[in-house]
Amino acid sequence: MTQWTVRTVDAAGSPYVLFPSMGEYPAYDDRVYDAFDAADDRHRAYRDAVRAAAPGKVVIDIGTGRDALWAIEAGHAGARHVYAIEADPATADQAVDAVIAAGLDERVTVLPGLSTQITLPERAEVCVSEIVGNIASAEGAIAVLGDARARLCTPDCAWIPFRIQTWAAAVDLDGTDLALAAETVPYLDRVFEAAGAPFDARLCLGGPSADAVISTAVAIESIVFGADQPPPHDERLRAELRIGATSARMSGILLWTRVAAESRGGREVDALDGGTRAWAPVYAPFPEPVPVTCGDHLPIAFTRRTSDDGVHPDYELTVGDLPPWRSPHHGGPFRATPFYRGLFRNVS
Repeated sequence: MTQWTVRTVDAAGSPYVLFPSMGEYPAYDDRVYDAFDAADDRHRAYRDAVRAAAPGKVVIDIGTGRDALWAIEAGHAGARHVYAIEADPATADQAVDAVIAAGLDERVTVLPGLSTQITLPERAEVCVSEIVGNIASAEGAIAVLGDARARLCTPDCAWIPFRIQTWAAAVDLDGTDLALAAETVPYLDRVFEAAGAPFDARLCLGGPSADAVISTAVAIESIVFGADQPPPHDERLRAELRIGATSARMSGILLWTRVAAESRGGREVDALDGGTRAWAPVYAPFPEPVPVTCGDHLPIAFTRRTSDDGVHPDYELTVGDLPPWRSPHHGGPFRATPFYRGLFRNVS
């Protein structure tokens, strides 16, 4: 087995830190679920959307989690019945306990297993899910909700969220000694275990990420679940960034999620504005920083392809003539770029 060490830093003493993107893998624990309970912008957006859509309806909650948050919210809002699906058996047991504690065990049914392998006794009129990644599509929402649309939901189903997007901007982190937050190493271990071996895992940027942005921001994927046609699994999108800083050294691209919980009105949650910790921006580093000046235009191309597991996407991001940033869900090379060789050491 490949042996490795990773450079780490105390998060409390560093302006910027890295940590693994985890939602795409079975890496959650109580610490992560506790963060999901925070009454932040994400929580308020979902709460308002569920309260508006659920009364009198059959609701499905895909990926209900330890606390069955939105299944319980739908039950309290007057849903006729809620089917709460959770893939992890131990987490499903905890969700059952949460439903019983809420006094909703006659209205909310927790179903352990994958939604793609479950059949409901009736079709859902509202579908709630939080399989939204740090790159919006990373947790497999397109494949999973496409299956739900075909088999589990009514044709006029209300989707929460209605739309998820990934936005991109150039950043200058040149001179910043980025390292992994020490307390997140166990999560990286779990990601590698789930993938079967170490690889150049996608990494999130902790800290005042918006302060490092030096360009305009553009949407590079926009996925609407309530559209007439389901979103495509594979897609290549093109956009352009414009540098706004007087002069800078562009070290990479920041990718982050925006979520519209409802189709009309309601809160739109932007992961970069500090209103939620549920989604963190992903840092796509360049091999070397690139000097840029105000007004420079940078064409970018973003490609999403479904990986061999049929659910989770692999990504490729190209900026101008620079070498592409490739981020598979699993597999792929380990220490393939200067950035990852600097982060991971003592490999044998």
